[in-house]
Amino acid sequence: MIEITSTELRKNIGKYLKLAIEKKEPVLVRYRDKGVFALTLTSQPEKGLHSRKKEKRDSYFEQPEVLKSIRQGKADIEAGRCITINDPDKIWESILS
Repeated sequence: MIEITSTELRKNIGKYLKLAIEKKEPVLVRYRDKGVFALTLTSQPEKGLHSRKKEKRDSYFEQPEVLKSIRQGKADIEAGRCITINDPDKIWESILS
């Protein structure tokens, strides 16, 4: 366990976050007379976390009529009411057969 000041944390935040992540070393941070705070790893980072953009919810897919159509399509597929296209070069043959 390491204890540092908030100023030291500001100067070397990467170093101390790395300690918390890779070495699972708790880092205690003293902040004036406010108290002592702990930097600890609470969950493992996901792969590709840095390349992933924050997901936005598309309100279109939350509309009741759209959800109803999606559910109906899933039910049709499960019941076999669909056409499977095996060869993308012969789409019409699959549809018309």
